[in-house]
Amino acid sequence: MTQLKTPADISAKERPVAILWYLLLSGLSLLLVSSQLDCAEDLSITGPGPGMTVDEPFNVGQGVFLVRALRVYGLGIFAPESLREIFEHPNYLPDHPPLGRFLIGVAHESIAGLAGEDSRPFVVTYGRYASAVCFACLVFLVGWFTYQRAGHTGAMIAAGSLLALPRLLGHAHLAVLEMPTALFYLLAVLAVVQFWDGEQVPSKKRACLTGILLGLALLTKIQAVLIPIPVILWAIWKWRQNALLPLMCWGGVGVLVFFLGWPWLWFDPVGHLSEYLGRTTGRAALYVEYFGTKYADRDLPWHYAWVMLLTTVPVGLLICSGFGVSKLWRDFKTEQQRPTGELLILLSLLWPLILFTLPGITVYDGVRLFLMVFPLLAILIGLGAAIVTDWLTRRFSQRIAITAVTLLMLSQFTGSILYAPCWLSYYSLLLGGLNGANQLGMEATYWGDSLSADLLGEVVQEVPDNSIIQIAPILHPAWLQMLQETPEIKRKGIQLVPFEPERPVSQYVMYFQRNPYLPELLQTQSSDRWTVIKEVTRQQVALGRLVSLKEAR
Repeated sequence: MTQLKTPADISAKERPVAILWYLLLSGLSLLLVSSQLDCAEDLSITGPGPGMTVDEPFNVGQGVFLVRALRVYGLGIFAPESLREIFEHPNYLPDHPPLGRFLIGVAHESIAGLAGEDSRPFVVTYGRYASAVCFACLVFLVGWFTYQRAGHTGAMIAAGSLLALPRLLGHAHLAVLEMPTALFYLLAVLAVVQFWDGEQVPSKKRACLTGILLGLALLTKIQAVLIPIPVILWAIWKWRQNALLPLMCWGGVGVLVFFLGWPWLWFDPVGHLSEYLGRTTGRAALYVEYFGTKYADRDLPWHYAWVMLLTTVPVGLLICSGFGVSKLWRDFKTEQQRPTGELLILLSLLWPLILFTLPGITVYDGVRLFLMVFPLLAILIGLGAAIVTDWLTRRFSQRIAITAVTLLMLSQFTGSILYAPCWLSYYSLLLGGLNGANQLGMEATYWGDSLSADLLGEVVQEVPDNSIIQIAPILHPAWLQMLQETPEIKRKGIQLVPFEPERPVSQYVMYFQRNPYLPELLQTQSSDRWTVIKEVTRQQVALGRLVSLKEAR
C-alpha cells in the first residue's frame, strides 16, 4: 500500500521540476478562466462569460473605491485623518472586511489601464480577473501540497479536479469574495498542516508566522472565523495542554492582523465589531427552493448543506475523495490514533458543513457559503486517486493504471464543459443532472449569472431601439442600475425597469429562473400567457429568458 509522502521524502532535484509542473497547470488555468469573463461586451480580450451577478456591483465598486483612495492619498493614507475620511465616507460599505474587495479593485484598475477610458465609474468584467488569479493560485497550492503528501499523479489529479468542479469554476469567473476567501482559508489551514505536523509542538515563532495567514483569511469574509475550531481541536488532541501556548500565539497574531488590516474597526472597536458580527443575523431572510418547497434561509432542513455538496461534485471525484478519507482513517489507526496533518484537512472540511447543519444557522445560494471547502476536497480527491493508481499498478501495470485514471479524470470534466458559462447551475448524476434536480424541485439558478453575455447580445439584437424591457427578479436595485449601464443597451436606448406583473409597461420581460422570487405570471404553469423569444437552457431547463407577454402586445 502506498504511504503518503512527507516533505522530507522529496529530493532537492525533484522539487524544482514539481514546482514547474504546478506553475504550468496554474498558468493554463488562469488562461482558461480568463477566456470567459465578459459579462456584457465590456472587454475585447476575453470571451463571453456569466451574466453579472447581484453581489458583483458592490464588490467591484467598493474595491475600486479603496484602490483609488490609496492612489489619491499615497503614503498619507496612514494618517489618522485620512483613514477616517476613507472608512467613514458615506460611499464605504463595511459589510465585509477589505482584503477581498481590495484585490478585486487592484484587478479592476490593472485591466482598466489596459482597456482605456470608459464612461462608467467601474466595469464589473475588469474586477473578475481577481477571482481568476485566486483560482490559479488555488490550483498551484493544491497541486504542490498534494505532491508532497501523495506524489505526482495524485497531485495532478487534485489540481486538475478544481477545473472539474463546476460550482467552484463558476465562482472563479465572477468578481465575488468567495474566491479570495477560499484561497486564504486554504492557505491558513495548509500552513498549520505543513508547519505544525510534527512530534514536537510548534515554536512560538512558527505559530506567530502561521497566524499571519489566519489574519489575512479573517480579512476576506466572515467564513474565516470557522478556521480556528478544527485547528484548536486537532492541536489539543495532538499535544494536550502543550498546544495552548502556540494556539494563543497563532490566534493572537491572527486577530491582531485582522484588526490592523481593517482601519474601520479602529474608530469604534467594540461597536464596529459588534455591528460586523451581527449583520448576518440582522438582515432580512432570503428564500430558497429545496425539493419543491420554499424555505426561509434559517428554516432549511439540517441536511441542506450536505446534500448540496454531495450533489454538486462529479460522482467520480466524489468516489475518489471517499478513497482519500479511507486512507486518512487507516493512517490514523496506524499512528496509534494520533491525529495527522491530513486529518486536520478533513476536520476543516467537515466543520463548516456541521455548522450549517445546526438549527437557525442561515444558509442559502447552494454551496456558496461553504465554497472554501472545495479546495480541501480536491486534496482528498488527489489522495484517493493516488490509492486507486497504486492499486491498479499492482494489479495490472503502471501504463494501464495511468491510462485508466486519466480517462476517469477526463470524464469528470463534462459538467465544466457542457454547463459553461452557467456553472452555478450544475448538479451531478446523483440527482440526474440539472434536469433531474429541476424535476425534484431544486434551485436551477439563483444569482443572475444565467443572463449571460451571449443572451444580452441576442436580446439587444432582438428588441427595437428605445424599447422598455422589464427585469425580474430584482434582488437589489444596484444590480439593475449596473445592468442599465451596459454599453449596447445604452447605445440602443433600451430602458430596463423592474417588472410589476399587475401593471406591465411593455411586452418584454427578461428574467432568471429563481423561482421563490418570480411572480406567478413568470412561473412555468403560466407559460400560456407569454411567448419565449430568447433563452438560456442547460439539459432542457430554462435558466434565463426574454419573453413577450401576450396581454401587453
